[in-house]
Amino acid sequence: MTHDFRRTRATLLGGHGRVKGKAGRLTLLVLAAGAGLAACTQPALVPDVPGGVGPILQEVPGLQVAVETGAWNARPSSLPDAVLPLLVTVSNTGDRSVAVARHDFALLDQANRQYSSIHPADVAAMFGGGGGSGVAVSPSVGFGGSSGGWGNRSFVGGGLGVTFGSWGNDVRDIIPLALAEGPIQPGATVRGFLYFARPAPDNREVRLVASFPDLPGAPRMEFRFRRAG
Repeated sequence: MTHDFRRTRATLLGGHGRVKGKAGRLTLLVLAAGAGLAACTQPALVPDVPGGVGPILQEVPGLQVAVETGAWNARPSSLPDAVLPLLVTVSNTGDRSVAVARHDFALLDQANRQYSSIHPADVAAMFGGGGGSGVAVSPSVGFGGSSGGWGNRSFVGGGLGVTFGSWGNDVRDIIPLALAEGPIQPGATVRGFLYFARPAPDNREVRLVASFPDLPGAPRMEFRFRRAG
């Protein structure tokens, strides 16, 4: 399948620390090698909807959003072994511009651990591109509490996802195919990828939640995915 994407370099969300020094690199190498093997053996994520194929489409007044897994067909081909790329399509169906940013989206696993999207340049660095060391640490924040609204949950911990860049260095598509940030004009559509740390294999389901400050009062969107098989 061929997609048309807007080219952009998104702004950093949350930040990512790179570990320097021989001791730190050796430690991360051991951890990342195991993490990479686990990622390769994980079943694919599919939409948690009847049929389990294609994008999940949701709409609130003024905005339509579709999210799709398994859509990466670019360079490097092994990118889904290291991170989780989600293809997001946002269409402005209203009569005024709506600003969209990466921090409007968050990935939650079944334990309510929250994963911020990884900056595209940091994803490229994981694969040896962008002048990075090839070792990156992706922060995630875990929280739990009631099953009610997002704001009712209590933050209870944090974690680090580690990825080592040993999958090749043809990274030319990672940044251009990232989701464009900024205002979307009425009638316009933007499409691109959000990159997340891969949830642990024991997570049978994950969900992407989205809330847009430019649409006050609009309900948040929630896109649910499950492990295939």
